[in-house]
Amino acid sequence: MKINNLIILTLSVFINLTSIGQTTILTLDNVPLSTLCNDTWTEQNLDLSFVTGTSDDCGEGACYFGVEPTFVWLYPSRLTIDLSSLQNIQYVEVDVVSYCGIINPQCTYAFLMDSTGIILNNVENTINNLGSSINGDPETLILENPTEGFISELALSSCEGQVNEIRIYQNALSTDQIELDDEEITIYPNPTNGKLTIDFAGIIKNVEVVDMLGRSVLAPVAIGNKSVDATGLSTGKYMARITTDTNQILIKEFAVQK
Repeated sequence: MKINNLIILTLSVFINLTSIGQTTILTLDNVPLSTLCNDTWTEQNLDLSFVTGTSDDCGEGACYFGVEPTFVWLYPSRLTIDLSSLQNIQYVEVDVVSYCGIINPQCTYAFLMDSTGIILNNVENTINNLGSSINGDPETLILENPTEGFISELALSSCEGQVNEIRIYQNALSTDQIELDDEEITIYPNPTNGKLTIDFAGIIKNVEVVDMLGRSVLAPVAIGNKSVDATGLSTGKYMARITTDTNQILIKEFAVQK
């Protein structure tokens, strides 16, 4: 009995510690050597791909890259990471090595973007490693989430640089906030163009709708019949912030399509 109690206590401590926050680390150690531009591969359940550079990059329209055992080359191209499956992103760290040259010493960039492609934050390299050696000084680019809202994508680009590792830091949900699995709570129809019904066995006190930047677009409303009027919302993705009678906060994503 004492051993069982100790195991339960240990598991409880472990759960409490792991709920403080989560870090997702992309080592880029197993990128398929056969990867082509616009191909997608998966690491830590996140989709990554090399794509052509944009006007925000040093090589617009270019998609030239290389794959090494522990990092990838961008020269020039853009590496995109789909972060839409992650909630509560606080900040992102990217370890890079840049060989930008004297004429254009800042040519490695990192961007955080929302679901509409708007850049929420961006940084560029400050350390310039001259030459073409792979033993240059690494630099960590840090991008904070300025809105504390939804982040859809991380994009990295360079004229000639390495991306060694990516670390994504999430805030833990508070003790009274839970994100439920699909089988525990259902919102339908999804997508919707009118009334939104919430199927939940418990008692709902009110529902607030926020956009993917975390901005409230529908103030908390009491829903005795567990339905929300979404007719005034524009086409896009949203999150229903559901408060129960026990003051738990349940988060569920849905879409409006008109």
